[in-house]
Amino acid sequence: MELKARRGAAVLLSAEVLLGCTVAYVGKGKEPLSKIPAKQREPLQKRLDAYVQAYRARKWERLYELVSGTGRGGVTRSKFVARMKAEHGAGFANMPDLLEFHPDRVYAGDGGGYDIYGCGKARREGLMFNGIAVTHAVFEHDDWFFTGWSFTEFPNERCEALSDPGWKPENPMRWDQPMEEVQPESQSVPVHVDSPKL
Repeated sequence: MELKARRGAAVLLSAEVLLGCTVAYVGKGKEPLSKIPAKQREPLQKRLDAYVQAYRARKWERLYELVSGTGRGGVTRSKFVARMKAEHGAGFANMPDLLEFHPDRVYAGDGGGYDIYGCGKARREGLMFNGIAVTHAVFEHDDWFFTGWSFTEFPNERCEALSDPGWKPENPMRWDQPMEEVQPESQSVPVHVDSPKL
């Protein structure tokens, strides 16, 4: 009887140790937004979710409310909506629609704000794209706003690269200018220019 009691106590103690280790391990789980002040993480995640949802649903008026002053480039809401519709058409699109974004890590961005890297999914003219993406978040007017988003490389860098804790972007993005969609056409970089015929 005493031997059974000792074994029972040992099993119970083993279970408690195992449970304690499991709780400690879960407690040390990866928090993608850990570099953001603790009180701001949940509001940032909610705004990021709204940003992705507005892109996915092509709710450009709603997206305007989530884009930073720099990202808007000083354009009015109506001009922003018109430019987004022109750049994100269903049959022809210059720019992809962001469908999903799963944050993985955060780095301080140049000039303030945060670069949030994660796995992104986008669609352009019916084609699907997956890869490491980045968005830039800034805290202004007592809330979180986004200056834009992009895949980190072309062709897209595979999301599996984020499993390396030492992963860092090779070429960090600059976020000191408006989103490509709202930049004046004269500043847009053409994809292809034919040589003039003489």
